[in-house]
Amino acid sequence: MSKIPYDFTHKNTTLVHICCSVDSHHFLTQLKEKYPHKNFCGYFYNPNIHPFEEYQMRLLDVKRSCAQLGIPLIEGEYHLKEWLEGSKGLEDAPEKGERCNYCFDFRLEKSAQIALDTHCVEFTSTLLASPMKSQNDLFTQGEAIATKHNLTFLPIDVRSNGGTQIQNKLAKEANLYRQNYCGCLYALKAQREKSNKTSLELFSTLNLPKQSRNLPSLRLKNFQARTQLEQTQKPYQIIKRKVLQYRILKGLLSIKDSIIPSFICNYSMLNKPTKAKIEFWQDGIGYASKDGIVFLEFNTFKDLLKTQDSSTLLQDFNTLLKEGLSEEIQLALRYKLYPNGFFTSPIVIVENAFNTDFTLEITHIMQEEILEDFIPNPTSNQ
Repeated sequence: MSKIPYDFTHKNTTLVHICCSVDSHHFLTQLKEKYPHKNFCGYFYNPNIHPFEEYQMRLLDVKRSCAQLGIPLIEGEYHLKEWLEGSKGLEDAPEKGERCNYCFDFRLEKSAQIALDTHCVEFTSTLLASPMKSQNDLFTQGEAIATKHNLTFLPIDVRSNGGTQIQNKLAKEANLYRQNYCGCLYALKAQREKSNKTSLELFSTLNLPKQSRNLPSLRLKNFQARTQLEQTQKPYQIIKRKVLQYRILKGLLSIKDSIIPSFICNYSMLNKPTKAKIEFWQDGIGYASKDGIVFLEFNTFKDLLKTQDSSTLLQDFNTLLKEGLSEEIQLALRYKLYPNGFFTSPIVIVENAFNTDFTLEITHIMQEEILEDFIPNPTSNQ
């Protein structure tokens, strides 16, 4: 870890371990009000958060929150491997159970070490603000760890007397990122299974660009629009969208026993592996005998792409396979090929035309998700 650029000797500073902006914004506000004689420094240390794009999203929001509140922030390291190693055997433990206690200890131990390194007089954690966590367990574990390191743990209750409602109100007013799970992949999977949904946060698809291959990366991309609007001091509103998310689990084009490199576009639907043949090719577009399957030669695809987005340049077929194609362009391509309704037949891009029989297999997940957009609003009172 690089040298921490803070030394709080003689400054009566409390180190505040921060788990997320929704908890920390209210928590830090309360600390400043209740202890005006103290100084505070945030410490973001959460290697339990998974995947990494979700970690980046929460860190980005914590940085923004701390900047608004005038609180310095120390960025911890992402010790995911160590956290996972220590959580072995606790994968199926319930929320607020043994796994959570392990997770508290893991992060609070490191927070105590950083408090010592920066000469803070005490430490605490915004985990105390989370209604998903046991406050009494945190009080007990925090005090035990503090005693071991000759420190003090600051036990503050910000939940009582309507505190949680105030916290939610502040988060909404500050346009904070409101995550829908605690952080670790175990809790995420359990929560999703309870809702009869798949943990799409843990799925990355190769047919989309890196910045939008899973839900957290897509949210991170969307929230960057918020940053740009705020940097230019433009008022905006958060609009939540219900969005159908499609993820390919398996896509396989084969001729006899040979696998043919191919790019399968989003919303390509097949109920089962399908054996078919090419009926004919016309202007670089191949029409198959079953399920409305459409093939595009790569050069034809590039010609179609030019009419959609001239800024997108794909030099060769391998670049397409490696880099993926944005959802916007894939949907525009689908509409261009068939504008009379939402076309769900498979669209498969290949490097060169072929005329032999083939087998196409596509396995996918599709489910509704909520995504946030940031819309400029000149009439906003913000």
